[in-house]
Amino acid sequence: MKVHFEAEALIEYEEAAQYADDRFGCGQAFVAAMRFALDSIAKDPTRFQPVGQDIRIFRLKRYPYYLFYHYDESCKTVTIYAVAHHKRQQNYWRARMSA
Repeated sequence: MKVHFEAEALIEYEEAAQYADDRFGCGQAFVAAMRFALDSIAKDPTRFQPVGQDIRIFRLKRYPYYLFYHYDESCKTVTIYAVAHHKRQQNYWRARMSA
C-alpha cells in the first residue's frame, strides 16, 4: 500500500515534529508515533472512522494530532491531507482535496 502526503500535510508533519523536539525534547517519539500511525493506516485503511465523504481520521496516541486521509481503493493508495492539531480550526484542510 502506498501512503503519501499532500504537500501542505507534509509541512505540517515536519513542523509538528520540530515543535515536539524543540519544546518537549520528544521529536523522535513523535516521529515514531507517526510511523505507527502510517503503518496502521496502510495495513487497514478502512478501519478508521469516516468523517466525511471518502475521508477518514486517525487520532495519534499521546499527541494532540489527527491525520485526515483518503483511501483510493482502485489505486491502493492513501493520501494524507492534514496533520492537524486537535485545537486547530476544523476543516481548514478540505480545500486541499480539490487542488
